[in-house]
Amino acid sequence: MAPEEVPERTALPAAGDEATARQAADERHFFLHEMRETVRWAPDLDRLRDARIAVGIGDTSAGQLCDLTSRALAAGLGRAPEPFPGGHVGFVEDAAAFARRLREVLSRA
Repeated sequence: MAPEEVPERTALPAAGDEATARQAADERHFFLHEMRETVRWAPDLDRLRDARIAVGIGDTSAGQLCDLTSRALAAGLGRAPEPFPGGHVGFVEDAAAFARRLREVLSRA
């Protein structure tokens, strides 16, 4: 994606003009310099299949890039994804519920 194709605003504005400008600059940097390499990387599934790995997905992230890539990883590993409360940052949204679920998942892994 060429820089001129990146939208000036890619998300809802944050509270306050200063935060909005900073958020827009951060998002623009991410889309120009980080996202491309992030989505091109592919894990070595053969090496990971025998490892103790649980792939977590946020309950409210359905259809988002993080959900789709996590589901693809879980499928590639031959296991079901583990649902967690909240979205992509469920550990921030409800840390206590996330921690309970994490303990449950790790006790089985």
